[in-house]
Amino acid sequence: MKFKGRMIIKIVPSVVVLLIFSASLFCSCKVSKPIAQNKISVPEDSAAIIQSNQNQNEFEYLFIEGIKQRTLGNPDEAIKIFSRCLEIDPKSSAALYEMANIHVSKGDFQSSMMMCEKAVSLNPDNIYYHLLLVKIYVQNKVYDKASNEYEALLRLSPDSQEYKFQQAAVLAMGGKTDEALAIYNKLEASLGLIEPIAIGKQQLYLQQGNKNAAYAEIEELIKLNPAETKYYGLLADMFLTDKNREKALENYNKILSIDPEDGFVHLSLANFYLESKEFSKAFDHIILAFKNPNLELETKAQMFMLLSQPSPNKLSDEQQLQLIDILIKAHPDDERPRSLLVDYFLGKKQTKDARKQLLLILDMNKDNYIYWERLLLIDNDLQDWKTLCEDSNKALEYFPDQPVIYLLNSVGLLQLKQYDALLSLLDSGEAHAKNNQKILSQLNTYRGEAYYNKKDFNAAFNAFEKGISQDPQNYMAMNNYAYYLSLKGERLDTAEKLSGSVIQANPDNATYLDTYAWVLFRKKDFKLAKFYMESALSKVTDESAILIEHYGDILFFLDDKQHALEQWKKSLGMGNDSKVLKEKIAKKIYIESDEPK
Repeated sequence: MKFKGRMIIKIVPSVVVLLIFSASLFCSCKVSKPIAQNKISVPEDSAAIIQSNQNQNEFEYLFIEGIKQRTLGNPDEAIKIFSRCLEIDPKSSAALYEMANIHVSKGDFQSSMMMCEKAVSLNPDNIYYHLLLVKIYVQNKVYDKASNEYEALLRLSPDSQEYKFQQAAVLAMGGKTDEALAIYNKLEASLGLIEPIAIGKQQLYLQQGNKNAAYAEIEELIKLNPAETKYYGLLADMFLTDKNREKALENYNKILSIDPEDGFVHLSLANFYLESKEFSKAFDHIILAFKNPNLELETKAQMFMLLSQPSPNKLSDEQQLQLIDILIKAHPDDERPRSLLVDYFLGKKQTKDARKQLLLILDMNKDNYIYWERLLLIDNDLQDWKTLCEDSNKALEYFPDQPVIYLLNSVGLLQLKQYDALLSLLDSGEAHAKNNQKILSQLNTYRGEAYYNKKDFNAAFNAFEKGISQDPQNYMAMNNYAYYLSLKGERLDTAEKLSGSVIQANPDNATYLDTYAWVLFRKKDFKLAKFYMESALSKVTDESAILIEHYGDILFFLDDKQHALEQWKKSLGMGNDSKVLKEKIAKKIYIESDEPK
């Protein structure tokens, strides 16, 4: 058999909803207590009462069903149901609120705004309606109206400091910095100078371009709490923005005098020295930051990735390995630093070293699917088929529902020629692939390979056809199917059409060009076959013994028998151990082969 190239895979439960409703949920407005009057009693229309009760019952049923559908993740169905609720009671603020919420989740902020505004007008005392409307206004950048909603919220909850802070924030978003500052000043009068107020005012002053006032706010915080290092950091960052590097450095050093182990200030100083191209000093501070076990690993990893990118500040290989080693020692129970080492080794094409690190990672954390998939892909790259099967079997113990693991396991079994085990595995893989047509197509491609090697050609061809129907861009399936048809001498027109489509989409793929040339050879179109075979040979990076043998076959039928013999001998010298090839060389004639290539 000719296996066309290495195969590298690139790869509703039931819900119980407990609903508690109060009678007020369905009331769309307040009802004032009636004033006693002398009036003649008129008998009510019993039919109207019955109809009213029926409508109320239907409304309550539909409302519950609407919330159920929303909870189940069926927003469009929920909208239909709530629309029917509004047909029954057009003044139901609850139904309007629910529909507004659904439209927000769908990203339709225009529709949600109209509905929520109406809900608020019908029930102005409902805090949740106002809060949703604020969210909608902010999303639509209607900051004035958002501020007005906070006024309404403060009338309902006059002691809420949170609403005041949030009102100041939306005013700042809308560019009304003076009004926002007025709110902060009122808060300061009542609460005193606290961090959220000072930093809020600092940001507003910076927005206004009033740098002196911005500096003053942070300096006031420092006076109140001179041991708080983050305030010096804020001051340093402001000085750095203003190109006052001397003052910035002064404040960074102040942090170090208070807390020499502060990891963040070491990263800030690293950036400081990187900007002035003092790389040695910058690296010294990076080391100190990375050694600090209290500094979050995510922050360190971001700095490492930034400095590993191609740039004037790029770390050398030695520095990268030094920093990764420091991270591993600083965070011995976290596998992520070793993941950085895996990335480093893969970038250097040190694939076996990367695999060793991944195995150590999996000893620490076997429940991360990404690690298993990376390991299997490395096994595949190394063409270590036995280990690929072993590792994928282990991976399936932890992730039996992951279809990609079945794909990679199939590659190993196929290369090891364990066709019965492969066919059994493919059945399990299909069950977990569900409706993923690309994965199902790949599984059927491997099924076709297994059956072809078992010489069950009808089953093989059926599997290939099914795989191609599932994914019309599965070029490997199309290529191999066309090649196998040509080897059997069957449906050569179909083989030519399939192979032609493949090379049209992949004009530089030597393996696919070889197949097309071979199909043309089988159709006795030797001149065109020679053209495509020479194209294949010009594209290949590592010469293939099979391609060379095919080239010799084509030359033989073009009466260039001397060169044909040279190509056959070359193929033999490259490791092609075919008995038919040896016989062709010995007899100096073309011999039809029934051996799989």
